[in-house]
Amino acid sequence: MASVLTPDTLIDAHRLVFDPADKANGSLYLAVPLAAPAALDVAATLTALRAAGLWSAEPEKEVPDAHRAAYKAQLVLVEAVAYRGHGQDFAIARFDHPKFPSDAVRWAAWKTHFDQYHVRA
Repeated sequence: MASVLTPDTLIDAHRLVFDPADKANGSLYLAVPLAAPAALDVAATLTALRAAGLWSAEPEKEVPDAHRAAYKAQLVLVEAVAYRGHGQDFAIARFDHPKFPSDAVRWAAWKTHFDQYHVRA
């Protein structure tokens, strides 16, 4: 994982997984490095988020490669947190977008949740 998480490194070098159904998760992303696609068990991670009430029951979506440039142009990075441990390097990211503003309360809940199960890098 890049030592500094910038909008460009997050968007260009990661699978960005998002919840299309829960508005409280607007512009919040699970970022898994493209260079290590098996670095994190995304399905298990989403199951844990759903059990904690932090992700909808709807199927997750990913930012398609064809849309990465548009995401870079439209998203403003608010905060990103990198995690490391057990071969599971990944990040969570909070962006803002005019149509999909992020929710500070939900973001705080995400960080609390991930801090319980992973070590910050």
